[in-house]
Amino acid sequence: MVVVEGEGQGTPDAIGFGEKLLGLLETGSFTTSYKYALLLALLDETLERTRPDGSPPTVLSGRELGRRVFELYWRQARPFADAGPLRQSGMRDIVVKLAELRRELALPEHVSVDEARRRHALEVRRVERDVVATVIRYPIPRLQRFVTGSQYVEDRFVYDIGWSEHVTTARVHRADFDDRLHLAPRAGQHLIALSGLLRPVVEREWLRHVARRNEHQVEELRLEAFLFGSQRVSLEPVMRPLLELQAGRCFYCDRERDGFEVDHFLPWSRLPDDRLDNLVVAHARCNNAKRVALAGLEHLARWSQRFEPGSRIDRRLTEVAEATRWPRHRARTAAGARGLYLHQPAGTLLWAERQRVEPLDADRLREVLLAGPLAAEDPGTYEPR
Repeated sequence: MVVVEGEGQGTPDAIGFGEKLLGLLETGSFTTSYKYALLLALLDETLERTRPDGSPPTVLSGRELGRRVFELYWRQARPFADAGPLRQSGMRDIVVKLAELRRELALPEHVSVDEARRRHALEVRRVERDVVATVIRYPIPRLQRFVTGSQYVEDRFVYDIGWSEHVTTARVHRADFDDRLHLAPRAGQHLIALSGLLRPVVEREWLRHVARRNEHQVEELRLEAFLFGSQRVSLEPVMRPLLELQAGRCFYCDRERDGFEVDHFLPWSRLPDDRLDNLVVAHARCNNAKRVALAGLEHLARWSQRFEPGSRIDRRLTEVAEATRWPRHRARTAAGARGLYLHQPAGTLLWAERQRVEPLDADRLREVLLAGPLAAEDPGTYEPR
């Protein structure tokens, strides 16, 4: 094996960084789907660690990435049609293990991971702890390897770590284990800026990996919706209280009509966030028209009012979260908004209403994101436990 750890590589620009990540997908060793899950976890964790001034994080947590990977697999550990859970490796993989856990605990098909943690804390946390250790021991040390035959070249252009794949599970579980990933210069900025382009590519490669291992059981279009669609958890429990909060009106057009749906304000395809602050109620026509677009700045400004501490909306959302036991993490959702909007290029078209878009106004955007309630929500700087 040949190992070159970033020597003489310099700091790639955004295009060069993206090309290197695509190179990992093309040449990396992907015998399981863990590396795809880790790449998506890196994109989401970096977005949700965007600082109040809009700057990216410099350090991420291996444990947090492991928990995100666990949550990604949880949504996939359901029967696919009549085929049962879809295998993702040649051995008894995590999806099969999670499917068995769900059956043992008699959990409904669409139960969220947060609800499962509440109902069966010990059983779920035990499996989650194993997944976190596996992510820290294997895909994190191995991700940045470009494989050619029996050799590989390692280029730590995304992050550096202080452990190798030979670290033991016992060592990882120790309280003094330093699980920090130190992002390479500008890597955080590139991950955020390119997330909208990289996410569908990584998902597509993951989908193909699963399809190859289950080639007689799946159709790719159905498989895509199954693996990465937004309806992995029923949003029905929060529909009525959110509609009451909006006085029975669509969040976007402010009209009273039939046919309401719960929408992810920050599009699910850009940042999978089911937490309460990211959910609004909209007419089906508005929801279908907006689809995967970022909402216009007037919508963003109104949505940001949810993050005003102690406001009527904030108090009501707290009540809804407690009554429905729905997860809420204001700082993470706010950071995700900053990451998605502030790194959009000039001229990006934002969705305003049906059949109307508007170009991004950078000055107005900074006013909304960096001088309003969203700026007060700080996800914090990660420190090892």
